[in-house]
Amino acid sequence: MALVGKCSSKQVTSDLSASDKAALVSLQNRKVGITINDALKAAEASLKANEFEQVSIDSTGALVQGEKNHKIADRGHQVLQAVINAKLPMLRAKPDHETTRALVTVHALSGITAVHAEFITTIWDSKGDSKTRVVTDPQVYNSFFAKFADNSPR
Repeated sequence: MALVGKCSSKQVTSDLSASDKAALVSLQNRKVGITINDALKAAEASLKANEFEQVSIDSTGALVQGEKNHKIADRGHQVLQAVINAKLPMLRAKPDHETTRALVTVHALSGITAVHAEFITTIWDSKGDSKTRVVTDPQVYNSFFAKFADNSPR
């Protein structure tokens, strides 16, 4: 009798607690004294300065997006883990790589430009499963908005 391996991966999205959601409001939102177009350009520059790649601006939707990938395990370890998972599927998976997506929206709010940033991280494991969660680390948002200020017209 042959054992059949797993046919699909499992993707899990973690919801934030009420306290995390409340704490994020002040981290994710800023009011800035520049035009929407200048804010979009500053957001793009900030993401690039924070090592995001594939950064794009949708001027019509007032949206800036970017992605950052980080290998948690080196290539040799990934290959070894794949072989082990094929032979012993009951073993626990190990984190493999991480992708962080940035979504920055800009809009007018009572005559002032408002910027909203959201960072979403997905951690993939050696079995192809993933866990996605909104980033709650204040340093990520503070770093983005610090670079945003550096790249804003004065």
